[in-house]
Amino acid sequence: MRIFVRSLSLLLLLLLAFPVVSQNNPYTEASQSDPAARQILESIRKKYDGFTTLTADFRLELAFPGQPLEVQRGSLSRKGDLVRFKLGNQEGIINHDAAYFILHGSKEVQINDLPEPGETTGMLTPQNLFNFYEGEQYVLALQREEVVDGRKLQTIEMKPVDRDASDFTKLRLIVDRQAREIVSVKAFSRDGSSYTFFLDNTRGNTTLADNNFTFDAAQFPGYHVEDLRF
Repeated sequence: MRIFVRSLSLLLLLLLAFPVVSQNNPYTEASQSDPAARQILESIRKKYDGFTTLTADFRLELAFPGQPLEVQRGSLSRKGDLVRFKLGNQEGIINHDAAYFILHGSKEVQINDLPEPGETTGMLTPQNLFNFYEGEQYVLALQREEVVDGRKLQTIEMKPVDRDASDFTKLRLIVDRQAREIVSVKAFSRDGSSYTFFLDNTRGNTTLADNNFTFDAAQFPGYHVEDLRF
């Protein structure tokens, strides 16, 4: 099962199985990645893995050709494999039982099966927002370094080893190397559109109760609950 946010208007799950753009020396395997880029991301991974919980505020910018830029704001909480996120008047709970999408505008709850192991490979999801770059799916290249508002930011471009058909062409990751944090993730589509996550405030080891990740229908009186699990 693949849960795409377009169908739920959440726009939080972006398919990142990008085809590699044509070039004179195309990448064919992750071992061709820039060692400096790998070192930076490994440092960030170690920081995030050291937290038992993570919370973050984020912005999602949706840019479509010929249309005004759309900006949505949300928040994310993670405790191990448990995730809860909010975006506008919608939210989601992902626990060990199912994935729950709560649509406050229509007073509806959709319950979905969890993806099978490996099924979210190549996807940016709330569960893997802080470690989606791991593994051997991408070729990494350190592009540039610049100072923005006193922060030394580095840009890493990521292109997939797998060249199968995809809606997207590349991924651009901006990191704060000194703070060892992801600043933003931008996905580029072949139709000229782009989707950018900005992580505005990331906090580690905050207190999160387990029941924060439990769906309780009693908390949503009058909502229609549709169980789509197989």
